Amino acid sequence: MAGKQAWRKAWWQVHKWLGLALMILFVPLGLSGVVLAWDDAIDHALNPQRYAAHGAATLAPSAYAAAASGALGPGVLVSQIRYPRKDGPVVVTAMASSRGDHKKHDQAGGGGQQKGGGMPRATVWLDPQSARVLDVQKADGGLIRIAHDFHGSLFVPGGGLGRALVGLLGVAMFLMAVGGIWLWWPPVGGVLKGFRWRRGDRKLDTNLHHLAGLWIALPLAAQAFTGIWMSWPQMMATVGLAPARTGPMERARMMPAADTTLTADQALADARASMPGQPSMIAWPVGGSGQWRVTIGRSEMLVDDATGAASPAPPRPGNGLAMAMRHYHDGTTLGTPWRVLMILFGLSPTLLAITGLTMWLRGRRWRKAAVARKGRVREPVAAA
Repeated sequence: MAGKQAWRKAWWQVHKWLGLALMILFVPLGLSGVVLAWDDAIDHALNPQRYAAHGAATLAPSAYAAAASGALGPGVLVSQIRYPRKDGPVVVTAMASSRGDHKKHDQAGGGGQQKGGGMPRATVWLDPQSARVLDVQKADGGLIRIAHDFHGSLFVPGGGLGRALVGLLGVAMFLMAVGGIWLWWPPVGGVLKGFRWRRGDRKLDTNLHHLAGLWIALPLAAQAFTGIWMSWPQMMATVGLAPARTGPMERARMMPAADTTLTADQALADARASMPGQPSMIAWPVGGSGQWRVTIGRSEMLVDDATGAASPAPPRPGNGLAMAMRHYHDGTTLGTPWRVLMILFGLSPTLLAITGLTMWLRGRRWRKAAVARKGRVREPVAAA
């Protein structure tokens, strides 16, 4: 029994100090998650001009690329064209030199990986039928982009180290959530005793922390676990235990090739010859890969820039499980009710941080008052 109490006290210290030390990151991590869960709705509300587009995307990819390049000016390299699923704009992403000096980069060799954030992304929204420019966002500005960059990499340039740090935060949050259930469990009496509103010192913040923490602990642990899973390759690569992975997020930070043998129109035609259908994304070759990536429906095709040969993209290791983890984490395909619940998941770190901080501050005041009372009791004895 004494050993169990010692373990409980030790874990309570870990739980307390992890929360106090990391709440400055947990709070914005949760809030940015709320923004990303509702990114489409928020962006529609904040930037309605981007979505004043109707009709099918009937123009050639080169027309959209040319319109975006004209809107951004010299020194940009188009990296990706995304088509609307139903009704909406065509979105073109480009990499632009902060100095506008694109000649300094190795364009003939297909470019290289972005270093230190020196090549910020720019995004252009276009009317799908006319390629008219609806909006331009240069560099990594805007609420959605800020939330994405913090939630994915804590604003750390380069992406890999930042994602590894996010994964470590996920480990800490998972331990706090699971360990919090143990701390909630009544040490004396039945489990139903733990559901009482008035526990401990019976203060509002204490009861909120106990009960809200209990109900949110398992979903929060699941969110943390899926975040760890998504960050695990970068975590292992950062400490040298696995090779660096080049996935979609890593490719998004790499410079696209400036000089290609194929045009975007030819790459799309070659992909369609093997996989007929409407495109949802065209990505330029990056990092010297020499391969265009064309997504038609849910199928991704690789088109060799030198020969035009098209082939299905090989499945990424653990792709099915990885996608399931991502869909749970961001709520992409789980419907509106799940995304409403994700608001509670995202706000819970703020509630737990505030109540935990006030509990700690009150405890400090009590301890100081107890020390002062002991001092007053000892003084008359010493005088006698």
